[in-house]
Amino acid sequence: MTQGTSKNIVIDGTPGVNDIRAIQRYCFNMLEELSALDCEINFHLLYMGVKNYTAFPKLTHKNFTEVKSHIPGRILIPLWKLLNAPKVSWWIKDPIDLIHFPGGLPYIPTNCKKIVTTLHGFHYYFIPEFMNKNNSVKIKKELDFAIQKSTHLITVSEANKKEAIELWGIHEEQITAIPLGVSPEFKKYDLSFEERKSIIKKYDLPDKPFILFVGALEPHKNIKNIILSYNKLPPNLQKQYQLVLVGKETKYCKEYREDIISLGISDQVSFVDYIQPGSWDLAYLYNMAKLFVFPTFYEGWASPPLEAMKCGTPVVASNIPSLQESTGGIAMYPDPHSPEEICNSIQQLLEDKAFYEKQKEIGIEFVKKYTWKRSAEKTLQLYKKILNF
Repeated sequence: MTQGTSKNIVIDGTPGVNDIRAIQRYCFNMLEELSALDCEINFHLLYMGVKNYTAFPKLTHKNFTEVKSHIPGRILIPLWKLLNAPKVSWWIKDPIDLIHFPGGLPYIPTNCKKIVTTLHGFHYYFIPEFMNKNNSVKIKKELDFAIQKSTHLITVSEANKKEAIELWGIHEEQITAIPLGVSPEFKKYDLSFEERKSIIKKYDLPDKPFILFVGALEPHKNIKNIILSYNKLPPNLQKQYQLVLVGKETKYCKEYREDIISLGISDQVSFVDYIQPGSWDLAYLYNMAKLFVFPTFYEGWASPPLEAMKCGTPVVASNIPSLQESTGGIAMYPDPHSPEEICNSIQQLLEDKAFYEKQKEIGIEFVKKYTWKRSAEKTLQLYKKILNF
């Protein structure tokens, strides 16, 4: 590369340190893996509103620099709205050739001509009945703004890409699907008796096999039908297998617990509080589970089914396009609106040992291709394509 041809890319790293769940994992892991790739592009990671965050991505390449702004959002947001300033160039003094907003919203003003934004799903368009009505107008406006402001968009699945094209009429060459990765701690473990006992004690679980769900304990994740489908299992299977729901306590949990009480299965259903991804405990729970249930109504992309499959745990998902795509057509795909279909899928996996073992083996093999390195490589390829680099 001749002197003077170096490119400068700015990535908003903020979602990687103070966002939630899937978006945080995506941003954090993508930045770490991107910094490990051999590339002559200069990367500037911009972190806004930094407080006492300690878990920043570990950067391994000399071409990566961090810029941490401690100015609180309560000051910046009004300035951005009223003055359209300060711009990204206030923090990054080098000429900027491209800026990427992996969190889904290009919220920092910039004069950069090439803006890439990652979109993470369109729940408010496809399942509005399950979403917070008070947030609907705001979220839709933000999506419209992101699409209007961005010169290129990344979606996290081909299904998501198709949805975006249909909703906004985006030209196909302006949007790229880049699947997410599965973190390395999720894998098959040969857990000792003591390790299993420790997890059971720590999370106050009964000492028996269990059916596992991991995710938000909210209506769009179909928690009610998970409970109803479990209740429809034959009594011998209910007695043999506990249902374990892992997720942060929400206002909906009171209703879920009332449902469980009314069905008379209180002793057979366990709630476990949110476990931070990256924790070995979550990987161990996947390993210990007999099967994983995830019959959600909508996803842009969902990591838990892949995490479970990588740990050797067969999956019952739902028959929506993004889940069929991400799990490669090798999970069970009942109609999420039908507790009977969900129950039948669970029962088939629990009772058909040969089928269960087949699902287990092909699941482990399939997920091998979903790495954060692969996701970062595809992102870097896109940057180079946009910059003609």
